[in-house]
Amino acid sequence: MMCETGTGVAHCPSSNLRLGAGVAPVRALLDASVRVGLGVDGTASNERGDLFLEVKQALLVARGRGGPEALTAREALRLGTRGSASVLKRDDLGSLEPGKSADLAVWRTDGLELAGADDPVAGLVFSGPHRVERLVVAGEDVVRDGHLVRADEAEIAQEHRRVAEKFSA
Repeated sequence: MMCETGTGVAHCPSSNLRLGAGVAPVRALLDASVRVGLGVDGTASNERGDLFLEVKQALLVARGRGGPEALTAREALRLGTRGSASVLKRDDLGSLEPGKSADLAVWRTDGLELAGADDPVAGLVFSGPHRVERLVVAGEDVVRDGHLVRADEAEIAQEHRRVAEKFSA
């Protein structure tokens, strides 16, 4: 029924696991041709706001539900890219192609965590999360050499701690 109505599903595995809200039957949804993408509910429910972590979580949750064949690393990555674009009904993003909007995230693959990986995609997904090496948004560098380009990370962290203390008191 969801496929016939054009309904899309934003799967937020970390948030669902944290809240004990259950997990989406992703394999069954994909097999039924339902559009499935990934979402991040925010730092209040998954602590990181990291979509790439959700790729890994989606993979692990699917395999926990349905075994090792339930989802591949490439299928999980597709959920976070083309799948998410499809859920948003955005055919202008989700893949790197001429004429599409392209934000680009680059991770290093030469570190110890990937030294034994024969498949770099599976290695990145299974060994994440990783700090992004370079991030380009709308053609502008946001992260270069693993650090924010236009902001001071230490200053942001200090302010975040100050504000968080108000809520924990």
